Amino acid sequence: MRTQGHSNQRTWLGIFLVLIGAYFLLNNFDLIPDFIPYYLFGWEMIVIVIGASMIITGRKEGFIFLIIGAFFLIDEIFYIPDLRFRDWWPLILVAVGASIIFRRKDILNRGSENSDDFLDDSSVFGGSEKSFTSRNFKGGRITAVFGGSEINFSKAELSEENAVMDLFCMFGGASFIVPDDWTVINESFVMFGGYSDNRSTAQRDPSKVLRIKGSVVFGGAEIKGI
Repeated sequence: MRTQGHSNQRTWLGIFLVLIGAYFLLNNFDLIPDFIPYYLFGWEMIVIVIGASMIITGRKEGFIFLIIGAFFLIDEIFYIPDLRFRDWWPLILVAVGASIIFRRKDILNRGSENSDDFLDDSSVFGGSEKSFTSRNFKGGRITAVFGGSEINFSKAELSEENAVMDLFCMFGGASFIVPDDWTVINESFVMFGGYSDNRSTAQRDPSKVLRIKGSVVFGGAEIKGI
């Protein structure tokens, strides 16, 4: 099911990029037909595509981005007197905040068992570097908005049931320093951003699994070796 979701995400993103590229190419040569409205390639449509991609991959917070993009697109399509849509731009910040609030509750509940085994880090308009030394690491949450986090797990050990990290990066990033024998599985939603595992090709231990979930939009996530 996850494989299908990631396949859909890549397909829709590819289609969107092809359309955007074709539009700007034709626009450079003044070949855009008059019946194609310009707002189909504006920032509002980008927000809508981000929301739709999140929904396709099973992330309900995508509805927030979908509604925000559609709301601002109304002003481009319909004339509504006495309603200044430019006054409503703070709704974008509301969408980002709501996405953070409505993140995975199951990971938060796992962390409530023992706070020493649960990581909760936020970087907003700034950065942080932390070393985590839990001998029974179960997972946690990373939030990076216009900021970045670097977490060092070189002295940590995974719990027997392994660990799940819930990642939310928007115009920010997160990097993890992990032992080479950890198996890191990326299940996060990535759009207009990147994910990379820069460790050596050493043999991974299938009993030591760290799953990366969440959303990376206009940001990046990186796995580093010791």
